[in-house]
Amino acid sequence: MRLDADLHIHTHCSCDSACALLKDVLEGGKAAGMKHIGISDHLHTRFNLPDIVIARKEFLEQGPVPGFHFGLEISCATQWECDKIARRDYTSCFTVELQGIPFRTMTPIDGVMYGGPAGGPLCIDISDEEIKALGIEYLIGGVHKPNYTDQSPKPMIDDYFDQMQFLIRHKRVDILAHPWWALPSWSGWSIVTHESKNEDVYWMIPQEYWDELGKLLVQEKKLAEINSGWLLGSGGVSEKALHFLMEHYANWREMGVKFSHGTDLHGAKYRGDWVLAMNALLKEYGFTEADFDLPRNLK
Repeated sequence: MRLDADLHIHTHCSCDSACALLKDVLEGGKAAGMKHIGISDHLHTRFNLPDIVIARKEFLEQGPVPGFHFGLEISCATQWECDKIARRDYTSCFTVELQGIPFRTMTPIDGVMYGGPAGGPLCIDISDEEIKALGIEYLIGGVHKPNYTDQSPKPMIDDYFDQMQFLIRHKRVDILAHPWWALPSWSGWSIVTHESKNEDVYWMIPQEYWDELGKLLVQEKKLAEINSGWLLGSGGVSEKALHFLMEHYANWREMGVKFSHGTDLHGAKYRGDWVLAMNALLKEYGFTEADFDLPRNLK
């Protein structure tokens, strides 16, 4: 088992802590044996669009490179927050109080984190015209925050499930990013209180949710991501959670789900060691190269 594609890589143009230069990503990915290397910086809402414009400019400055792709990691947003950001109404982004603890953000760089109506309509905040103009070849869709849901395990699981279904069904999304990522962090307020992650929430995910997502991925012909940075990187999941997740991904494989791979790089240097470790883990769970595919526009 040998991975030869990494379609989930962040650069210094991403809106978070990512810091890699495009030339270093390209060189590091090639050295690690990647035939397909995809830049996919974050766009939570159109507030991040100027960053993507810069990333596109720097991508083009590398010249035409076979196998070097320009993608985007899009968040599942709510129509309420997208409308709010379109109006440049950022007042509620600054300070809210959660269980008596102040939570402060200076801008809606990650979207409008709190204060919206729970269960509202979902969207991705980029148009078809913008996708075409920016030369975006594929979209990775991910759940990055709650939909203003009560942050206890059961509502959070339902919220994640609903958002992932929306992303899989969306006509523009090619890959479901890191299924169930950050659920333990959002379930129990640890992002605010800095308490330990509540990984017990993983075992509370109903089996029918896994099954429904697997069926939907096959039906919509979408890829599920194996995210080596999240699963194997420092600060990632525990050994118990790692094998729990891999067992379910292997079950998806038996259902006919196809996968993509991404390191989800945020550091300065490409992590070929994560790729090597993931190759071994995938082999352990019976995966082969035939279980992995590319988004339709990359074939």
